[in-house]
Amino acid sequence: MKISILLLLTILISINSEFANAWGGRGHAAICESAVYLVKNQNLKEYLQNKPHMMAHLCNIPDIAWRNIDSKFTVHGNATHYINVESLGLAIKDVPTDLKTIIEKYTGTENRIKENAKIVSIPQDMGTNWWRADQFYRRAVAAATELKTLTAPSTSKEEQDENFAYNKSFFEMITSMGLMGHFVGDNSQPFHVTSDHDGYAAGHGGIHAYYEDSAVAFYGPDLQTKIVAASKKMQTTNPKFLKGANTVEKMKALGEISYGEIKAILKVDPVITPSVLKVEKGMSLKTAAVRKPANIGYKNFEKLMTTQMARSATLLASLWDEAYKAAGNPEAKAYKSYKYPVNPEFVMPDYYDTAAAETKTKK
Repeated sequence: MKISILLLLTILISINSEFANAWGGRGHAAICESAVYLVKNQNLKEYLQNKPHMMAHLCNIPDIAWRNIDSKFTVHGNATHYINVESLGLAIKDVPTDLKTIIEKYTGTENRIKENAKIVSIPQDMGTNWWRADQFYRRAVAAATELKTLTAPSTSKEEQDENFAYNKSFFEMITSMGLMGHFVGDNSQPFHVTSDHDGYAAGHGGIHAYYEDSAVAFYGPDLQTKIVAASKKMQTTNPKFLKGANTVEKMKALGEISYGEIKAILKVDPVITPSVLKVEKGMSLKTAAVRKPANIGYKNFEKLMTTQMARSATLLASLWDEAYKAAGNPEAKAYKSYKYPVNPEFVMPDYYDTAAAETKTKK
């Protein structure tokens, strides 16, 4: 009986670690609130500066409301939070940005991180974080583009009418921008771009939540101020992740930088006793590392975490600006509805055949 309980707990820990939140609620909120103050388009910024709390809320939806829905959705949604190209035996810099190409080339090949296993489903085995961010970018552009063909509300009744065409499109644009922020945030957290997502292979088991959540909690009330300051300094250097031809290329560049900082994090991780990973009868038995309290970890990690969150805020603000410009810079002042995106419906990935992926996974 004791062995069975131990194995069950191990399975639960493994599942929860794999899909841990990238920056925790506070980190994701801070990234998206900070991005509001980094937007350069004055038309868009004028609207967003009244809504930083709303953008912060939207950026947490994928880790809150979308975690507690039917499994037919979460099987696809969970894989949108990470990238694990090690399963393909590739370095991030060598990964194609066309997901269809990856699916065609690597489905059925050897899984490089699982013994005697094949790549059954690229979305599940590798993750689709970069393409998820692009999906919401495209949705934001599409909604904003519609605004150019619609008549803005001219009366107080029209302004508060949720079904008024202009209001519906503007609401969809803002909602998509906010949701996009979550996945851009995921990509700057180094343990979301590696197969060793919780540090067990390196003897740092349990690092994921300790780094992104427990340590982040020790920031003072000036977290956003620090992120914005770091972002503004970063913008003057024209970082690589702002230079890509499209959203996926930019996300790939950001992911490569994030991956490169894993060693720096592990170097200052205040581990007292290393973690233990044993494999018995096909089961992974994990004992997390013993660490100094998270306030010590925060002191060790602060510079790294601030820089990483600032990268996401910088890229997110840039993507918001680009989406708005691509749509023709629609008039934001015309939107005055009080409608709030409390719980947006889950959006299925549109960049791969979800039905085919489900079939392959079940086999």
